[in-house]
Amino acid sequence: MKSAAASNTIVKKIFLCTLVVFVAGCAVNPVTHESQLSLMSPQQEVATGQELYPLYTQMSFGLFQDPVLQDYVQTVGKRLAAVSHRPNMPYEFNVVNGSEMNAYALPGGKISITRGMVTRLQNEAQLAAVLAHEIGHVSAMHHATFYTRQVVAGLLTSIGSSVLQAAGVAGADLISQVGLLAANLTLMKYSRDQERQADELGMEYMVRAQYNPAGYVQTMALLQEEGKREPSLLESFFSSHPLTTERIVASNQRLEKYGPELRTPEALRQGPFAERTVYLRQVAPAYEKADKAKEALSRRDVSRAVQLLRQATAEAPKEALIWVYRAVAEKTAENGSEAVAAAHRAVELYPDMYHARYVAGVVLFHERRHQESLEQLGAANKIIKDQPQVIFMMGRNWEAMGQRDRAARAYYAVLQKVKKGPMAQYCYQRLVSWGYLR
Repeated sequence: MKSAAASNTIVKKIFLCTLVVFVAGCAVNPVTHESQLSLMSPQQEVATGQELYPLYTQMSFGLFQDPVLQDYVQTVGKRLAAVSHRPNMPYEFNVVNGSEMNAYALPGGKISITRGMVTRLQNEAQLAAVLAHEIGHVSAMHHATFYTRQVVAGLLTSIGSSVLQAAGVAGADLISQVGLLAANLTLMKYSRDQERQADELGMEYMVRAQYNPAGYVQTMALLQEEGKREPSLLESFFSSHPLTTERIVASNQRLEKYGPELRTPEALRQGPFAERTVYLRQVAPAYEKADKAKEALSRRDVSRAVQLLRQATAEAPKEALIWVYRAVAEKTAENGSEAVAAAHRAVELYPDMYHARYVAGVVLFHERRHQESLEQLGAANKIIKDQPQVIFMMGRNWEAMGQRDRAARAYYAVLQKVKKGPMAQYCYQRLVSWGYLR
């Protein structure tokens, strides 16, 4: 009897738990106008995006340093967002400095497109197509849907333990998981239905904003062609935005539904695009050399990498990221003074770039300029907090300066985040040999 009573109690708690979640998490989808379960409120969505946007911008090699292009992309994006189903979200748009072809949306309407993607586009309508597609994911609440799926899956798989133990506050506990899952939101793989919906919404927003919807189909054809020519170039894009034949066919069919009014060359807006991308096209050959230099470094062809990067910095002397790559190549070639000069130039050009500060710290450490190295690493740590490699290099500097206690604290902090590999092994061995660990 006790067993049956206990079972009934468990069933009731499960029901109450589920009921709390569903009652607390109902929302109306602004696109479909249907009620759906959502455990990410609009306020949480905005807060998550605001927190992650600077981090993901740095992870994508920082902003492409062209104010004209940044303002242009922001203007095009805001024009599209204004005619979307969620026009009141605090949208932001930027161009990040990755060479790959990619674009992504964070919760709350924070959207990025890579330099590599913009470089391969040919008109403003194609740019609008990429941004409108990402706005479509935001409008249709795809991030909130993904988050809710993750939370509910966690709820259903933990019914026998923690959820039952916390039945009285289950709703609050589930909502509090936003910080834990936030980092995964941009790594999500959209479902086919979500991609179809973003395609449909993207073309709709283009038409509402007076763009030629043919730009959408042109962009898909461009992506398909680039994917055949250089699959690795589109790996990130295709992993999160799979470009299926069915989607391409559907977009072509959708295009035919729109009348001839906007399907004009003028509505592709090729002229304004060309005007705003002058500097981008000017530095594109230098970035091609930088990318080839990275490949040469991976093959251990150091002299070739140095040669290419010296040419690239001469062609695009204001591009901090290329100077970062050159600093790495010069250091690998054991050209210490050249490496330091390149690193300093990168920091001078873009002081708020994580990669510039971190590489400068590493280069200066190897030149035994430990106090300067610590200053650069400290700046890197302010830009992106508590990265193990930064903490490790700070420890190496303190060790070299004879400050063993500070070094030990740094190495211990690294071991809390990294359990395997040369860096973790170095930290562990030092702490054992110094008597901090047994």
